[in-house]
Amino acid sequence: MSNSKIIHILYMEDDTGLARLLQKSLQRKGYVVDTACNGKEGLAMVDAGEYDILLVDYEMPVCGGLDVIRTLSSQKALPPTIMVTGNGNEKVAVQAIKLGAADYIVKDVELGYLELLPIVIDNVLQKAQFVKERQTMLAAVKESEERYRRLVELSPDGIAIHVEGEFVFINPAGERALGASKPGQLLGKSILDFVPPDHRDMVANRLKDLQQEAKVLPWTEEKLIRLDGAEIDVEMAGIPFRYKAKQAEQIIFRDITERKLAEERLEYLALYDALTGLYGRNSFFDHLNHSLAQGERYDRMLALLFLDLDRFKAVNDTLGHNVGDLLLKEATKRLKNCLRKSDVPARVGGDEFTVILTEISNTQDAAIIAQRIITSLAKPFVIENNECSIGVSVGISLYPADGDDPETLLKNADFAMYNAKKSGGGNFQFFSPNQNQ
Repeated sequence: MSNSKIIHILYMEDDTGLARLLQKSLQRKGYVVDTACNGKEGLAMVDAGEYDILLVDYEMPVCGGLDVIRTLSSQKALPPTIMVTGNGNEKVAVQAIKLGAADYIVKDVELGYLELLPIVIDNVLQKAQFVKERQTMLAAVKESEERYRRLVELSPDGIAIHVEGEFVFINPAGERALGASKPGQLLGKSILDFVPPDHRDMVANRLKDLQQEAKVLPWTEEKLIRLDGAEIDVEMAGIPFRYKAKQAEQIIFRDITERKLAEERLEYLALYDALTGLYGRNSFFDHLNHSLAQGERYDRMLALLFLDLDRFKAVNDTLGHNVGDLLLKEATKRLKNCLRKSDVPARVGGDEFTVILTEISNTQDAAIIAQRIITSLAKPFVIENNECSIGVSVGISLYPADGDDPETLLKNADFAMYNAKKSGGGNFQFFSPNQNQ
């Protein structure tokens, strides 16, 4: 949270499990979170209480997310609202914003959105605060330019006045964002002095439009270079302005570097497993689809290995999750050392891994790699002075013999792994259609 004020949030979500998970995540960040199981209950809670922000799920059985936003907007009682939607529903999110929502966030199956959500909430609250300050600011300007200046100086956003290509005023938040060490240090400089060379022409053209056509420039993301040379990401907007009877531009900007880093982290989590650095489940299916397409095109054989660590649960239960996580990392290193550059490993579950083998000519090639993995993981691990002995059971399915689509190959490799487990673990089994499933 960006300030000491306690933020009250209402989350409307019909999935009680997700609602509780998000509630706990935000409570750990210091927010106060109430939940409603549908839109109708949520509207009643909005009428009865005061909330700083609403989180509204799109799909609810009684009064969906769009209906909630539409109802509150018509009553002019809509607090800052974030639409929570699933992958593929971006059009719904855009519709929600048109109805009055402040922003939206997309739920992903890895729950990475929970990491980004506090930053989105903070950004929405800052925008709401800016709108409120801006409205107050405009009223103050009519009474006194000095009063206006004081309000601008208190804004958390950088606010600058640009006259004939130079700063004639910039508030303390703007000075801090651009790396000034003392007040007034930026006066006489141009905003273009802080724009990277490859973006300078584009920003110059936007300023020209602002000057000549006197139209508001909407919020856009830009990069700026501080006085100390550090590059920051900002959101920037501009409006026509009059300063001491001269045509001017008011430039508003806010540092969004932390938000961009969180977005990059979320993009990473969508592709990779955060603990091991291997591909995650979604990326695994992408690679398997691509490998199958190549196999069909060039008439090539491929193998899918499904790995399940033996006795890992016992280590996790007796020595704790921290040791378990370290053990998974070390097991991943050994696994990678057993593979060729062309092989594609992924983590698809707690102690479950897959490996796509594309450059094989017969079943023996797959067997050799599987045995290499089994031999490597059978050697004891030493984790924080604890000797851990695990192992691995491996199931193998082949394309095209055991299936020609990802789901079938994965199911058959999983079943073969199950048979390896039944045989005592620490071995590999090829899938056989004659085995009972």
